[in-house]
Amino acid sequence: MMKGYKKVMDFIAGLEKWILVLSTVLILILTVGNVLSRKLLHRSWSFTEELVVAVFVLITLVAAALACREGELVSLPLLTDRLPKKSRKPVAVMITVLSVAFTAVLFRYGLDKVLTQLENGKRTFVLNWPEWIFWSFIPIGAGCMVLHFIEYCLDVCTDFQYVKKKGEV
Repeated sequence: MMKGYKKVMDFIAGLEKWILVLSTVLILILTVGNVLSRKLLHRSWSFTEELVVAVFVLITLVAAALACREGELVSLPLLTDRLPKKSRKPVAVMITVLSVAFTAVLFRYGLDKVLTQLENGKRTFVLNWPEWIFWSFIPIGAGCMVLHFIEYCLDVCTDFQYVKKKGEV
């Protein structure tokens, strides 16, 4: 069962990595294109600011989710590595519970904002796109973070540890 679970989580992590790659390329193209347009054509692409800011939010949350997967966001190695081996698992569980609670609040806030934007029909200033599209990045990123917090905790508690894979590389 754990192998199937890890395959699903590997698939999700693969999608997240592709989202990061494509989002970074999009930001690069928009930013460089806007600079070249301003310098060569003396015209600015006014829509780039809206897109770049929204995509940066997506990149930040998805990258944080991938960091959770490797335990980079959920532990403080300076303290946890010095703990006796017996107390590392309970501390990992406690950290996971607190992290999931915080991220659940972030998810709920983001989802409420998306639903409010859907009801209001509010649109962005320049592109005139529905704002809920950009706000949806928050619950998507928070959902990914919750999944990876739990994945890391399961890895630590079952000694399956994604961290061991990372150490073998």
